[in-house]
Amino acid sequence: MGKKGKWLVISMIGLAGVVVAGGLLVYLRVTAKPTEIARQAETRQYIWNKVDLGTQVMSGDGSEYHLLTQKGQSRNWMIFFSGGGASWDAASAAQPIKVMNVLRGRDAGNYFANIPVYLLALLNGITVTDHPENPFKDWNVVYIPYSTGDFHTGNRSASYLKEDGSPFIMHYKGRSNVQHSLEWIYANVDQPEKLLIAGESAGGFGSAFWAGEIAGHYEDAEIYQYSDSSFLYSGKWPDIVDQEWNADFEQTFGYPAAADLIGAAFEGNRRKLPANVVLLQSYSLYDEVLISFQNKINDYKGLLDRQRIEAWSRQLRDSVFKLSTLPNYYYYLTDSGLNGKTGMTGHTFATRQVFYQTEQDGVRLVTWLDDVINQRKRYSVGSRYLDEQADRR
Repeated sequence: MGKKGKWLVISMIGLAGVVVAGGLLVYLRVTAKPTEIARQAETRQYIWNKVDLGTQVMSGDGSEYHLLTQKGQSRNWMIFFSGGGASWDAASAAQPIKVMNVLRGRDAGNYFANIPVYLLALLNGITVTDHPENPFKDWNVVYIPYSTGDFHTGNRSASYLKEDGSPFIMHYKGRSNVQHSLEWIYANVDQPEKLLIAGESAGGFGSAFWAGEIAGHYEDAEIYQYSDSSFLYSGKWPDIVDQEWNADFEQTFGYPAAADLIGAAFEGNRRKLPANVVLLQSYSLYDEVLISFQNKINDYKGLLDRQRIEAWSRQLRDSVFKLSTLPNYYYYLTDSGLNGKTGMTGHTFATRQVFYQTEQDGVRLVTWLDDVINQRKRYSVGSRYLDEQADRR
């Protein structure tokens, strides 16, 4: 086949990809569109519902923002904070996540600037009601989308310039979005029997930050806070959260930001929250997405080799090791799914099918979370990785 023929084949494959992607988006718009409600009492069980929160909320690009809810049969509630990347300066804000970037083999981008139409089609794991092994399938769920790049904390509209000099505005409005979401939740959710305040990736940060506020409103509930895959270490965090995002972090959450931002949140929550609130974390030991983001945030453009990957994993384990001394704190560490070629593992478990498949030391992740929350059997998994870390000290 000549060069012209090869390029024709490549073009046809590319065109087919675009057509398939377009068809998929149309399908998702039709089949995964949530019903719209104003009050929780109006919703049917096991159907996703869209809640209009008014004009004071917005996504990063200025588009609309809404809440998602699903009613179960129990008196238990899950408030889940969505993940979706981060923006920390003009350059990162100028590169939102786009599906076409993936189809063209480019860097996907840094954060969701709006709520993707295919969001509900991506949700699996802890959020689905039709999986027989989901121990939370009968729970009521409030899902807080994330489209502001600020770990659900920002309070600023930033004027930036793109590389070509054209201006754009990035709306770091995570704090307002959460606060208006909580207003709706408080008005529609009676005192739960059990309350799980959870999130993954950027949402794991958000769930930890807002746990104190939410727990204070539902102080009679049996409360658990769970962050999945939420470790990013950078000395820039204090300036990013307060200067770039205008989060007024310490005043808002009751403890200062630190280089180990999620560690600071868990330590702060242990001081603030009642002693019976259970704190939980799960981590993939060589998380490819978190490693990539940490390098970006810290302006590292060098080779991503085994040494660099191992250095990130040591930082993660140092953080968990430090937190492991806190009362009522439990963790799940795993190298499940380790890629022998890249030396890295996948990113997040909570809303993916791997929630049911991941196993470490004979204990599946779904079993661990069920044991801790529903069975009140509290223990950590993957402690040998911390023992190895301690031996290196």
